[in-house]
Amino acid sequence: MEEAQKTMKRQFNKRRRNSQGLKVGNNVWLENKNIHSNQPSKKLDNKRYRPFKILKDISSEAFELELSEGWIIHNMFNEDLLT
Repeated sequence: MEEAQKTMKRQFNKRRRNSQGLKVGNNVWLENKNIHSNQPSKKLDNKRYRPFKILKDISSEAFELELSEGWIIHNMFNEDLLT
C-alpha cells in the first residue's frame, strides 16, 4: 500500500508548479479567467485586472484579495489566477 501512495504522489507532482511565494501584503494582478465584464467581446477585454492587495492566506494555494467597492464577485482566488 505504501508503494502505491508514493507512486500516486509522484504522478500528482509531475504537473505541479512551484509556488510563486506570495505573501500577505503583496500586490498581485488578477487574471481575466471566469470574470465576466460588459465588454462586447472577450478579445477587447483586459487580460489582467489592476494590482490588488493580498489580505489573507487561506491555504497554500488560495488567497483573499482586497477588491474595489464596485466588484461584485467573491474575493478568494487560486494562486494560478494571480501574477
